[in-house]
Amino acid sequence: MHLFVQVVTVALAIAPAAAIGRVTRRGSPSPPAPTSSYTYGTAIGGALDMPTPTTPPDVNRAKGLDAAELTVHIINSYGTPLKISYNSNEGSPTILGNPGADVIAQATDVVVPRDFAGAILVGETWNPGNSKIEVSFVSNQGYRPGLDVSYVDGFSVPLVCSCSGVPVTGCNINLFTQGHQCPDQGWGPCYNPARSRPDGPADPFFQQCQGAAYTFPGDIGPNAYGKCDAGDIQCCIGVFCPAPSIQHGKRSLDWIEGNKTSLTPTLHE
Repeated sequence: MHLFVQVVTVALAIAPAAAIGRVTRRGSPSPPAPTSSYTYGTAIGGALDMPTPTTPPDVNRAKGLDAAELTVHIINSYGTPLKISYNSNEGSPTILGNPGADVIAQATDVVVPRDFAGAILVGETWNPGNSKIEVSFVSNQGYRPGLDVSYVDGFSVPLVCSCSGVPVTGCNINLFTQGHQCPDQGWGPCYNPARSRPDGPADPFFQQCQGAAYTFPGDIGPNAYGKCDAGDIQCCIGVFCPAPSIQHGKRSLDWIEGNKTSLTPTLHE
């Protein structure tokens, strides 16, 4: 099932992968005209791999912050301001409030209403291949939060999400610094060639995060459904974020302290 039919973004309309260029914003050159739709991969068993909701969204509930029952608090530890945009499944209500005014400098809160299923995209540029926080809060899951970090479409920045202070999904490794060549470099993210391969394997560029963040559709280890029932989710961007126990080769804080120079972010294009 391909997702994200309805696009809710504070940045711009998303161009297809084959047509990504520098976005028309703050004097940047215009991107090429879109020629086809961007085909997203689906993280099998993840927050957005679900049947169509059995009840329609309650529009009245989505009009104000008093209707919200789930908050995603995002902390930017990446070292530079980042772009944020949002996708949602067809029929989902929109997220609530003003989550970040399209740039995350230090932190922002994304408030999720009932019957929402969608993704928060974060990266150095606006791009459909950015790293994603996938969230669902729907009736046919009993309004238990669904959560995962997905690099199925691509990798832009390291993401880790926690529930009640415990990291449960994501990978704090900057894949651009690991010595593997990106197989399909976009303006910002590295596109994932395994997004159309349900059973993988993970591309070598993505392999170090396999099992912690979705690196191909069937990479089900990152699915954190049922682990966030307190209704408060904290997500961290960057290599200084705590790693979940499911991440292979977790880096110690001593290692990070000794490698700060090599971990300084740069724009990938």
